[in-house]
Amino acid sequence: MEISGNLFHNGRVIEAGIKIEDGVIKEISKNINGNRVKGLILPAAIDCHVHFRDFEEKHKETIKTGSLSALHGGVCLVIDQPNTLPRVENVESYLERMKRAKKNSYIGYALNIGLTRKNAEKIGDIIEKIETEYRIPAIGEVFLENNDKNLQIDYDVLFKTRSRLSKLITVHAEDPAMIKGKESPNYSVRPPEAEITAVKKVIGKGNFHFCHVSTYTAARITGNSASTFEVTPHHLLLSIENFENTSFANVNPPLRRENEAESLLRNLESVDVIASDHAPHTVEEKMKGSPGFPGVETVYPLMISLVEKRIISLSNVVNNLTTNPARIFGFEEYGGLETGKLANIAVFDLSVKKKIKAENLHSMAGWSPFENFDAIFPQKVILMGIEAMDDGDVLIEPGEIYKRHNIGKHLK
Repeated sequence: MEISGNLFHNGRVIEAGIKIEDGVIKEISKNINGNRVKGLILPAAIDCHVHFRDFEEKHKETIKTGSLSALHGGVCLVIDQPNTLPRVENVESYLERMKRAKKNSYIGYALNIGLTRKNAEKIGDIIEKIETEYRIPAIGEVFLENNDKNLQIDYDVLFKTRSRLSKLITVHAEDPAMIKGKESPNYSVRPPEAEITAVKKVIGKGNFHFCHVSTYTAARITGNSASTFEVTPHHLLLSIENFENTSFANVNPPLRRENEAESLLRNLESVDVIASDHAPHTVEEKMKGSPGFPGVETVYPLMISLVEKRIISLSNVVNNLTTNPARIFGFEEYGGLETGKLANIAVFDLSVKKKIKAENLHSMAGWSPFENFDAIFPQKVILMGIEAMDDGDVLIEPGEIYKRHNIGKHLK
């Protein structure tokens, strides 16, 4: 396969062509005149923080529907989190979930392993056994509360694990002692200080990756350390003011005031990763206060829309959604349009702008916190050299990229 047009390469947009063989970019050259595509040729995204539910929560989302949603958003690879029902905390549950993914996922799928008080002493052995077949991106998302519900643990377990293992650990940083209750909307009982305090406590104990940082202070502290962090579109673009006194505001960590979101967006150059924290619930569950937003399909389109409006830079978006996630989580063959990388490509026509409408999205959630936001969705998506989507039409079957490529070797 050969395609050509305007592509983002080595930090700038050039007019050139890409030669693809066996799912890998073999050559990038101005002398390649392949199938010319209209739009901006970018690396497909890595969403390093999703909750694809399934198992006992398949009424909310499945690996199949979540990955389909991701494909429509220009995402080539996701990292799923282990706080499922039942949770992924042992070899058996990990292998079962990966078995489902290989059969049902439209895109590349990777999975973190959970850390609990129950498995903490055995976590090294569990990882060793799993990694004879799959590479685990990280331990986490690790919660810090002192009980076993939803993979929550205490600081001591986290720090002991950090001292014993070199594996990347991702942390949900909210100090439980500072969470005042379970009232809704939850921003009234989960203050910014809970995040800032947790980051300060954890960051002195080693290097970590902090999930969904929601305050500029925590971002600044982490940015001045050897640790890394991610932010979400909802903490960049939404605020308490958008959802006054409604349970639909609930997400952990909570939405913050508008000035906090604006500070994060203004300082996007200091951010390592943008991730969706795709956490779908039904409308009925949201009305009862369930915390979490769907977002895997809209994270890249929202960011490209901000690029088109010249609010953020294209370099920032590519680094935050492709290059840095690949580097931080160890996916060496992902993360850019470079010779030798996997041919994971998303083409965006900046002239084709749409309003986000939940009815047009593909998650089972059936709603979006970004309803009526401007977005630019990809016109074409190529996964490992396979044309997977064109103008909204899906051209592959679930599990097809696993059948046509030994994708497992690329996730080792």
